[in-house]
Amino acid sequence: MIQNERYYEIAGLIGKFLRAELSSEEAAQLEAWVAESDENKKLWERLTNPLYLEEQVQYWESNKDKRIYWKRLSAKITGKQLPGRMVVHKALRYAAILLPFILICGAGWYFFSGQGQKETKALANVHILPQGKVAQLTLANGKKINLTDSLQEAITEKDGTKVRNHSSALSYVSGSGDLHTETLYNTLVTPRGGEYRIELSDGTKVWLNAASSLRYPTQFNGKERKVYLSGEAYFEVAKDAAHPFMVNADKMDITVLGTKFNVSSYPDDPIQKTALAEGSVLINGVGQSAEKSNGVILKPGYEAVITKNDRKIQVNKVNIEAALAWKNGMFIFDSESLGSLMRKLSRWYNIEVKYDDGVDTLFHFTGRIRRYEEITGILHLIELTGKVGFTFKDNELHVKK
Repeated sequence: MIQNERYYEIAGLIGKFLRAELSSEEAAQLEAWVAESDENKKLWERLTNPLYLEEQVQYWESNKDKRIYWKRLSAKITGKQLPGRMVVHKALRYAAILLPFILICGAGWYFFSGQGQKETKALANVHILPQGKVAQLTLANGKKINLTDSLQEAITEKDGTKVRNHSSALSYVSGSGDLHTETLYNTLVTPRGGEYRIELSDGTKVWLNAASSLRYPTQFNGKERKVYLSGEAYFEVAKDAAHPFMVNADKMDITVLGTKFNVSSYPDDPIQKTALAEGSVLINGVGQSAEKSNGVILKPGYEAVITKNDRKIQVNKVNIEAALAWKNGMFIFDSESLGSLMRKLSRWYNIEVKYDDGVDTLFHFTGRIRRYEEITGILHLIELTGKVGFTFKDNELHVKK
């Protein structure tokens, strides 16, 4: 009970600070709490960051179920009901009241108890960041080129295609080489912790996520424009009705004319997913007998999920913002299982994840954080649920109950 009173008190003081209503005595209490530990200081810096507050308001307002909870909490704390929808600058006024309670009280006794402090201290000396904009390009002749922000090498393939690397992105421009040669293929590979962009010769733009590869022709000369993906990528396909664009991802085929969509097809994931942001796509799951299953046509705002063991296709409504968050520099987890979440962190931060006996990998987590922050940021948020804790040893992240 004492611990409960403590975190409600701190939440209230932070809310008063954001509303500029702190008395001198309350300010001293809050300063003392911040000075108690590095964990308190980090939480304080996060909760008083205007950009973070605005992100959280938009996030809670974007989901119907969370919006209902937001309104109920506002009525309970302030005695006033929030409107169904709020523009951000008005909503920030309420963030000063509600967010400290949501983010601190939601963490509950765990953060303020000895267990919570012990777990967060275990991560105090961990500083792991992703590699960023890095990839390796394999040319048609087998030559491998490591790509970085600073590399500005220009390449001409045998078919005359010009390949340029600029501002962390590759671009292909069709040339006037020998058009009678066989189709030439390049392969772009991102390491764990890396990502890269590419514009294909037809103008299609592709964002390639970590631990992924894309194999594609330097020029599209046939009736269809076909590329091969392993991992995850977001596509903005250049329209060309006469030449359908196709993505082959393991045993899944996606056919489009011009659209925006995300494909996730990692070898270590039990499912493959295609989320559609704009346009329409035809999804085919190729069975073990190499025969195509009955295809499904996706509408914007939906995703096709193929289970690898039976090749069945299921269509679900999807949170597009969450599905495309990685491409926009964010992690957004919308009721995502711990197992799926940790696989994403493992790829992005290039770490190995080990689970202690009894850890529930099906536990679902909701939250958001910038992808280029240290890994400890998201781990602290997960720890605040009280469901799991983390320790590091020899570049291995151990997940424990």
